[in-house]
Amino acid sequence: MRHLFFFLIGTFLSLTAFAERRFSENKRIGMPKTTGMYVLQSGYSSNRYALWTEDSVGKQDKEQAAFQLSDIIEPGIKATVLGTGYNFSEGPAVDAVGNVYFSARLDKIQFYAYGRPVELFTDDTFDPVAMMFNRDGKLIVTEGAASRIVEFDVRTKEKRTIVSEFEGLRFNEPEHITIDFENGFYFTDPSYRHRDNNTVRKEDVYYVSKDGEISRVSTVCKKPNGIILTADCKILYIVDNKVGHVYKYDVLAPGKLANETLLIHDARGADGIYLDTEGNLYVGCSGNGLRIYDKAGKFIGRLAAEYGIPYASSCVFGGPDFSILYITARDQFLGISMKVRGILPPSAGNKVP
Repeated sequence: MRHLFFFLIGTFLSLTAFAERRFSENKRIGMPKTTGMYVLQSGYSSNRYALWTEDSVGKQDKEQAAFQLSDIIEPGIKATVLGTGYNFSEGPAVDAVGNVYFSARLDKIQFYAYGRPVELFTDDTFDPVAMMFNRDGKLIVTEGAASRIVEFDVRTKEKRTIVSEFEGLRFNEPEHITIDFENGFYFTDPSYRHRDNNTVRKEDVYYVSKDGEISRVSTVCKKPNGIILTADCKILYIVDNKVGHVYKYDVLAPGKLANETLLIHDARGADGIYLDTEGNLYVGCSGNGLRIYDKAGKFIGRLAAEYGIPYASSCVFGGPDFSILYITARDQFLGISMKVRGILPPSAGNKVP
């Protein structure tokens, strides 16, 4: 009996010491309070279950990020509502002088010049999603449910179709777009079945050369969405909306990608994406607000309701010095001043490095 008694006492003390070490370690890394809900995180080399909480997403990444949120935006500042009543706003593009165009999913494209009210650019469009200016100053627009990509002359508002099919089959719903120095462009082609538009092909990413040749360049995403090139066109980022991932590629040449890397794995609700001149990534995460990461994929912080941004589908930098972050937020169009500037569009006269 005495041996059994001492054995039990020893076991109890060992377990207590183990628990104290785990508590101390969790406290050191800032482990948050848990909700008791388990979810599968699939962005790791081996699938594993982890406690998922509102605070745990990106917690440790934030501690290691190259920037703090206060380096990017003044604490306590609030976004300004610049326009409202758009049903669902999305896909903003900035021109060479900082004016912004964005889609309203009521078959309209809106125009905003700094300090003036939002006005209608055109209603000669069908289900516009996202857009970007090319080096010639033409506005390239994805028309999702129309399964095509079109080009607008912003002076005459004349429109022409650039691409609508590949290998004899139409696209699903072209979503986001990014343009390189050669005037070629990458675009994502998910399927959301908008307006009863059926899925007709795998949801992938494509490149269209300046001569109109189309190639498939990425197949990793379950539902590719946001896409952006760095200012030097040497790195491409692609958002997977279905699983909240952001992938990074090296661009060897126009339409030639290498070194596919899962950079971000916790951007739930991820939609559009943009960059500032420091290389930080701004990911519109729907009801989770705008999540910001450094170029290494470390979480910096989130702009959400406390900044007057209850929802973020996408964003772009614009204004007189490209330091105003414009956000499409459901039926609203928002603007907020930042301490950093955004990358310029090809139409701003960037030179090939």
